[in-house]
Amino acid sequence: MKKFIALCAITMSFGAYASCTEDFNKGISEYEFAMNYFDSGASAYQAAVDESRGQGRRSVVCANLLKSTTGFDVATKSFTNCTSAFGSAVNSCSGQSSTVAGENQAVCSGNLNVASNNYRQALLTLKRTCFISKKSAVSEIQEEIDSIE
Repeated sequence: MKKFIALCAITMSFGAYASCTEDFNKGISEYEFAMNYFDSGASAYQAAVDESRGQGRRSVVCANLLKSTTGFDVATKSFTNCTSAFGSAVNSCSGQSSTVAGENQAVCSGNLNVASNNYRQALLTLKRTCFISKKSAVSEIQEEIDSIE
């Protein structure tokens, strides 16, 4: 009977270790995926800003703003998954692994907030720059003409 209990304990610890490893690897994978899209969103936003200076083409600005919004949106979802995966790792791991998982969870959570804020800003800029109605465009042109006179 003692061998059976010991065998069950060993099997359970392997199962817990596998779960810890899976949760940790999922968190790392989600983090890397999120960072890739976050960087893509940031680069596209900067390209939109650069293009908007001077005689920038609105179509290029809007295309970059759309890419930026998409990048930050995907990053937000992946950082949410990253936070969740490392949260699971905190529970499935023990000792130093659990502590590191908690630290990684905090990093993902912080990055989630930044990505969410960037997404909202990029989306707002996209709407204001690329989706103005004809009426508001005419109003803006009229205001510019009035300011010249």
